[in-house]
Amino acid sequence: MKIWLYNIFTIFCFVVLGRVISMLLPVEFPSSIIGLLLLFVALSSGMLKQKYVEKVCFQLNRHIGILFVPAGVALMGYFELVQQNLLPLIMASFIGTVVIFLTVGHTYCYLNRASAAKSNKAQNKQLNEKQGDDK
Repeated sequence: MKIWLYNIFTIFCFVVLGRVISMLLPVEFPSSIIGLLLLFVALSSGMLKQKYVEKVCFQLNRHIGILFVPAGVALMGYFELVQQNLLPLIMASFIGTVVIFLTVGHTYCYLNRASAAKSNKAQNKQLNEKQGDDK
C-alpha cells in the first residue's frame, strides 16, 4: 500500500509541476503534455527510477480505455460540428497518419544505418589492431 501511494504521489507531482509551468508560460500549452515530458526526461536521465512509477503506470495502461470515455462523451456535445466537418477531420487524420508512418520509418532506417556503420567501424578497428599484433 505504501509503494502504491508513493507511486501515485510521484505521478501527481509531475502533473502539478506541468500545470505550474503551463500557467507560467506566455503561450497556452497543455499542462498534461508538459508533465509527461518532464516525467520522460526524469526517467530517461535516471533522476527518477522506474520502480517509483512502475506499478501505477502498469495499472493506468491496463485501464487506458476507461480514461478515453470522458473525452468521447465531451466530443458528443459537438456532434453537429463534427458532422459538418467530417471530411476535413478524416483527411487530417489520414494525412497525419501517413506523415507519422513515413517519419518513423525514415528515422528507423537512418538510425539502423548509423548503428550498423558504427558497429562496422568498431569491428574494422579491432581487426586492424589484431592484424597489427600478429606481425
